[in-house]
Amino acid sequence: MKITAIDEYSTGVELGLLPGDKIRSINGRKIRDILDYRFYIADEEVEIEVEREKERLIFEVEKDIDDTLGLNFEPIKVRMCGNDCPFCFVDQNPSGMRKTMYFRDEDFRLSFLAGHFVTLTNISQRDLERIVEQRLTPLYISVHAIDSEIRKFLLGLKREDHLLDKMRYLTENGITLHTQIVVCPGVNDGKVLEETVATLSKFFPEVGSIAAVPLGLTRHRDGLTKLQPVTTDYAKEFLKQADEVAEKYRKELGMFFIYPSDEFYIRAGEPIPARKRYDTFEQFENGVGMVRTLLDDFKSVKKEMPKSLQSPVHVSLLTGDMMHEIMEKEIIAAFRMIKNLTMDLVKVDNDFYGHTIRTTGLLTGQDIYKICSDHDLGQKLYLPGNCVNDKMQFLDDWSVVELSEKLNIPIEVCTNDFGAILDDIKKMSLINE
Repeated sequence: MKITAIDEYSTGVELGLLPGDKIRSINGRKIRDILDYRFYIADEEVEIEVEREKERLIFEVEKDIDDTLGLNFEPIKVRMCGNDCPFCFVDQNPSGMRKTMYFRDEDFRLSFLAGHFVTLTNISQRDLERIVEQRLTPLYISVHAIDSEIRKFLLGLKREDHLLDKMRYLTENGITLHTQIVVCPGVNDGKVLEETVATLSKFFPEVGSIAAVPLGLTRHRDGLTKLQPVTTDYAKEFLKQADEVAEKYRKELGMFFIYPSDEFYIRAGEPIPARKRYDTFEQFENGVGMVRTLLDDFKSVKKEMPKSLQSPVHVSLLTGDMMHEIMEKEIIAAFRMIKNLTMDLVKVDNDFYGHTIRTTGLLTGQDIYKICSDHDLGQKLYLPGNCVNDKMQFLDDWSVVELSEKLNIPIEVCTNDFGAILDDIKKMSLINE
């Protein structure tokens, strides 16, 4: 573990640790990554073995349990996925993108740290024991199907991966698992889905939830296994089945247990369910309950809306095809009730991946530019935060700065915090006055 930086006034500075030092071990335990470091540094008395150039140094430290010494490290070297899922989005990227877009990760550490879904196919008994020892809970597991042959097809496996044995070991040792099923029409739905849910329910409450999300099919599928898309009619029928199954487990377990993602309801043209349908919102980051939360949170924003701005303001808000109708009806209509405010909603279709991909998180800079360059966007464009990564880059390597320069307009990257957008609009009104 190579130290890249040390926080000012930290214990690490007092010890004389330096950027470039490598943490070899703590109390005799080898340090492989940030999870090892966090776990073993928590003792009050630690002996740290450090490699500095070719020299070996030992630091003995008495500290508070929560003192991590203020050390910052290189990113984790992520494990690569060896599966060959026919619906894998990475395989549906066009050529010519940055290398990271073609890397398939399968790393239980990222499941714990960032909520990434893993299949457990590449996990060893040693890894399982480490998860239990270091209490890496919860983890997020892609199950897709319990039926052995169907699971092997959906993961591109040639042999049984003993998923249930791994899940049994983890759950019996107190590790919570949240699971997902990528729904592939005609493959893992119907009776197969019911079997999968029934089997997972036997691990309840350690298996705390199942998210059902529709597969995504881009237009870049040459040479890939043919799969059926989730259509409007299919989404309607799937929701009927999912609700019947969920009601069964609500009676048995006290929770709905299986939760279709928001995209299923939008695709089907069905109302977004009330909060109670999501129980504890365990799979929010997986697109389950996000829209319900957005709509409920917006109710408090509406109460703070002024009847009029002091001077005229014109702004635009960007969205993808999936959320366009909801945004127009539930959000934008309310803003347009404010006198002196012009708020336009700009819908961007996904030409890059194909119009079957409807989420804002998969929009590219070039598609946004293509649509927005023909619009009068006003004084500012608000861009959903899930369009870009932490470096403010889109999937096609366009940057927010580049897009802003090409459109000649300030761009504000925002979350679904419409209260912050309202405050920003009020400030613009005062400046315009």
